[in-house]
Formats: sequence, C-alpha cells, structure tokens
Amino acid sequence: MAAMRNLLRAVLMGKRRRPPHWFYAALLILLLVLALVIWLSGRDDSRPVTQRVSQPAAGAARQPPPGAPHYEDFQQLSRQADLSWDIPRYPPTIRAPRERGIALIMDDIGYDMHALRRVLALPFKVAISVLPDAPGSRQAAEMAHAAGLTVMLHLPMEPANPVYQQRMDDSFLRMDMNEAEVRALFLRALDEVPYVVGVNNHMGSLLTSSPVHMQWVMSLCRERGLFFVDSRTSKDSVAAAEALQFGLTWGERKVFLDHQSDPESLRLSWQAAQRCLKRHKACIVIAHPYPETLDFLEHQIPARDRQWIHPLTDVLHGYPPSTEKAS
Repeated sequence: MAAMRNLLRAVLMGKRRRPPHWFYAALLILLLVLALVIWLSGRDDSRPVTQRVSQPAAGAARQPPPGAPHYEDFQQLSRQADLSWDIPRYPPTIRAPRERGIALIMDDIGYDMHALRRVLALPFKVAISVLPDAPGSRQAAEMAHAAGLTVMLHLPMEPANPVYQQRMDDSFLRMDMNEAEVRALFLRALDEVPYVVGVNNHMGSLLTSSPVHMQWVMSLCRERGLFFVDSRTSKDSVAAAEALQFGLTWGERKVFLDHQSDPESLRLSWQAAQRCLKRHKACIVIAHPYPETLDFLEHQIPARDRQWIHPLTDVLHGYPPSTEKAS
C-alpha cells in the first residue's frame, strides 16, 4: 500500500512518466470493489421480508376508478395471477408448523354450490375460503362448517392491474380507504360469512404491498383471533411479514395448483407442491373450484400422496397460539 502511494505521488509530481502494469491492475480492482460496495449499500430489498421495516407508502393515495362495475369473473382473474417469483424462506427462529405436509385452500367459494359439494366429498380435508359478497357465501360457510372443514374469509383487496381495478365492487379494501373504512368493510365481510377462523386475500397485489393497510388488517385479525394466509399475488406483498409482527398464526401460499387448468399443467403443479414439501416443512397450495381442478383432485392424486395432505391449521406457523402461553 505504501508502494502504491509513493508511486502515485511520483506520477503526480512528474518524476515518472508511466506507471508499471501492476499499478493499473490494482487500481481497476480497487474501483470494482468500490462499485460493488456502493451497489450493495443501495439495495433496499436484500433483506428477508421478515426483517424489513414497515413504512407508510409515499405519495398520494390511489383513487378507485369512478363507476366501477360489479366484479364477476373471479376465475379468469385467478388464472392470470403473476407466479414468476420465488417465495422466500423464513429463519428458523419462527415457530414452525406442527406437521410436515401439504395443505389445500379452495378459493372463490360462494358461487357454485355443486362444485362445493364435490369439494366437501374429497377424501382429504380442504380449507374453504368464501367470498363475502357471493350469493351463496353464508350457505357455503355453513355447509363447510357442518362437514368439519376450516372456513376462511376470502377478503377482496385492490389489485395493481388497472384492468382488474375496473372490476372491483364494494367488497374490496382499497388504497384510498382510511383505517376506519378498512375496519368497517372488514367487519361487514365477517358478518356475511359465519364460522370464519382465518383470512386470506382475494387479489390484492396492490393493497398487500402497503404496510399501513396490512397493519390495519392484522390488527383486526388479532382482535378477532383469526389467522392470516398471504395468497402472495405479488412479489412485493408484506402481508405475511405484518402478520408475523402482530403475533398472528400465519402462512403463505407456495403453489397455485390451477394457474393453468389443463391436465398436464395440473400434474406439473402438483409435482411443484411435492418439491416444495421437500424444501420446506409445509407447503400451502391454493386451488379454485374449476371442473378440471376438481376432476384432478378426485381422480389424479395418488393414494401415497394423500398421506401428506393435512388440514390447513396443521401447517400454519405458530398454531395454535394458546400453546405458547405461560402456565
């Protein structure tokens, strides 16, 4: 290092016209290291989601489109969810699920009672997530509860895609809502669906990226003793991280079974769930009551795989909370 300083001083004072080749090589390495340090220090997403600091979103609140029509085509939107990112692993200090296995959540329940009856007849337990404004939401929750299945609220939240935003109805939590409005709409949804013990987001690629809105949601979940499953419709979602910070029982979707519902795609998605199970202690899979999906679940799940399908509450982090209380 002293030699480099002397050489640099000599060059600047004109005592030496041309430095040796090693001087240029050392200078280049030094510049590369400096550039790497600057690049790493500027990254804001290099930490795990559980270690990020929740800050309010900057800028003015987004306004919902005027005169938005009633949202009806749930299946098409579910099929088009962005699945291109990898789900992060959580550190071992987080309370692990009590069982190793795959858990299935059936989303978008409340429109097709015939499809629901097929779900209830499956030879393994599936959590039922009910849309609050669906015409058969109350009946669907009562049927699922009577069958001994976990009933969840499939809570609509604002998406990022402008096309999907145009299809929101009055059941959606929106970015322009304040805490009182979010709380009132959430409570109204809970009134529509009986026997709810947990919540997962319907759509929500925009709202789940807002720490403030997710804190409001998790606060009410904690008051009502509800668990929360992040459907992970966006790589920027902070829902699972906020649920963890609020001390909730929680989980997050690892695989969408029927992003494409042809038989080959369903088979490949199930294989992805099996690989997920090898990497993680538990794997939450979200499916939808499409005819093709139900055909696959009824006839294409091998008996050897069914032993790994557990109720959702067995694969959530920290369930049940009462086991952690001091005696």
